[in-house]
Amino acid sequence: MDNLNDCSISLRNRIEELLAFKRASGYKAEKLAKTLYRFINYAEEWEPGITTVTKNVAEKWAAMSPHETPANQCRRMGAVKELSKYLVSKGIPSYIYPKQKSVPSNFKPYIFTDEELAEFFLACDNTKSPNLVRKDVVSLIFRMIYSCGLRASEALNLTVRDVDLVQGTIFIKDSKFGKERLLPVHDNLLRRMKIYHSNVLTFYGADAPFFPNGRNGAYTTGGLYSIFRERLLAAGISHGGKGNGPRVHDLRHTFAVHSLRKAVQKGEDINSMLKYLSVYLGHSSVISSENYLRLTADIYPDIVCKLERDFDVLPDMEAINEAY
Repeated sequence: MDNLNDCSISLRNRIEELLAFKRASGYKAEKLAKTLYRFINYAEEWEPGITTVTKNVAEKWAAMSPHETPANQCRRMGAVKELSKYLVSKGIPSYIYPKQKSVPSNFKPYIFTDEELAEFFLACDNTKSPNLVRKDVVSLIFRMIYSCGLRASEALNLTVRDVDLVQGTIFIKDSKFGKERLLPVHDNLLRRMKIYHSNVLTFYGADAPFFPNGRNGAYTTGGLYSIFRERLLAAGISHGGKGNGPRVHDLRHTFAVHSLRKAVQKGEDINSMLKYLSVYLGHSSVISSENYLRLTADIYPDIVCKLERDFDVLPDMEAINEAY
């Protein structure tokens, strides 16, 4: 008998069903799982044997904790809202949070100029280190993050197997939102990758990190950020301190803005470009990519007329934040 809409099944089991469904659909769902397990542990303290998301428990869960940021509160509520929608889709009454206003953000990414990028990559090439592998890693990894619009974690998680030097592609797995994608790389970058592979990875196995540290493991994001700060200083690019950037992630922001600038200058269709950019960056929707339009217009006012002709209203830059 089909028991999908059996209201006697525990909410904990429903969470397992949802997570199994997400994973079967290709999503890793680790962060969702972590939040929902926290939620069910909390919910069962208030309502032992709970079988659905009740308004009482949902509202208690939604209360902001001391020292919690609004963004984290929204993420917690978003996970429970996803669970509630899943239950409703199965015919099980469940409380769904009303639509929330987006969390305002004063964050503004740092967009490197062409000249700054040239100085930064030159500084990367001139890295001095007793670890000979590190110089090769530093010379390539930041170029790949910029040229392919990668998140730092995506670059650090690459294995030798994920990089196809014959086809000229990079396979991104275990990424944000559980998405996977296959990225073509530019010929110039591919040449550098082949030289790097020959110099560094000849004796590494397919499952080894593509960017090994001195102990043949993978770099941490904190370790990469330290190297990034060091190379910024060598390039003469000032840093505003923690939280003020530039950050490694700003190379990804710069890739997006420079891609849109190039498309506008070439007279390409911006709507089509945005769809391509959204897939390439691994965004959850094209809306995330559209937010780069305002930033592009702010930095390059000479192309505002073109953008305003194609878009009645340019997106509000408040939406650009850590989600990208």
